[in-house]
Amino acid sequence: MAQNNNLMHVTDREGVKLVRLRSGGIRDERDVETFGAELMVLAEVPGRRIVLSFLGVQHLTSLVLGKLIHVHKRLAESGGEIRLADIHPQILEVFRITHLDRLFEIFDHEESAVASFQAGAEG
Repeated sequence: MAQNNNLMHVTDREGVKLVRLRSGGIRDERDVETFGAELMVLAEVPGRRIVLSFLGVQHLTSLVLGKLIHVHKRLAESGGEIRLADIHPQILEVFRITHLDRLFEIFDHEESAVASFQAGAEG
């Protein structure tokens, strides 16, 4: 079952919620709040596994990073995980500078991120 809105498209793939941010992106504080609230709804399910794809997104605000940290914490508390994929090189540099690349598992492509959950389940 797919869920759509102006900010993201959510589908199920191999037991993983695949969240693709829309390239129009998160433009203002209201968008950030909506984005955070919708991710938190997904994170409320115990053991939920999420891949968040940034394909086509070329910039993020620090508010978005804060929402991601909050979602990561909520998922960790309930045995779930979030993995990130398809991050533009300039955004990836922000993750490195802020050491968020140590908090989040980051993959070059969403397929690799989804597959990593399957590999973890088998090992």
